Amino acid sequence: MTDFKTILDTYAWNDVHTQIYDATNQDVLHALEKDQLSLSDFRALISPAAAPYLEQMAQKTQQITQRRFGKTIQLYAPLYLSNECQNICTYCGFSMDNKIRRKTLSDTELLLEAMALKAMGVNHILLVSGEANKTVEINYFLHAIQLLKSHFSQISIEVQPLEQSEYELLQAAGVYAILVYQETYHREVYRQ
Repeated sequence: MTDFKTILDTYAWNDVHTQIYDATNQDVLHALEKDQLSLSDFRALISPAAAPYLEQMAQKTQQITQRRFGKTIQLYAPLYLSNECQNICTYCGFSMDNKIRRKTLSDTELLLEAMALKAMGVNHILLVSGEANKTVEINYFLHAIQLLKSHFSQISIEVQPLEQSEYELLQAAGVYAILVYQETYHREVYRQ
């Protein structure tokens, strides 16, 4: 499995920077007209040329969100399973480059965290971990879900990319939504 740094290293970042800053108003308008956006459309929408179109982008985002999810809001609390990670992501506190104490919760620690969240009235949780395939892997996730599912009405999970068969195991275990980081963007890949 390719790690995030390897994917990032495939980009010529000086070229990406140039493409962003070379985007025109026409590029932005073209992207705003489309239903399916490409990477070049994304670059146009984050370019300085897009600044006058922020309200149009916000309206389009709202329309897409409502079409996808309806007019609902669902709150959840994150429950951090582990901060171990093999990736070097500059935006992330779990980055392997950060000199922090690493911790993966034991069963007891996991249940204590869960009870603290329940005491606050939380009924929907998002299990979160760094990308540490050797220590925090599918069996750890399945075990954590088994420990927690009787305590929460909904469990979602945000983890490293897995194999399709592993996603299917998470779904069968009762996970409501699975979020993964894929390439350079965050997207929901499964929602029951």
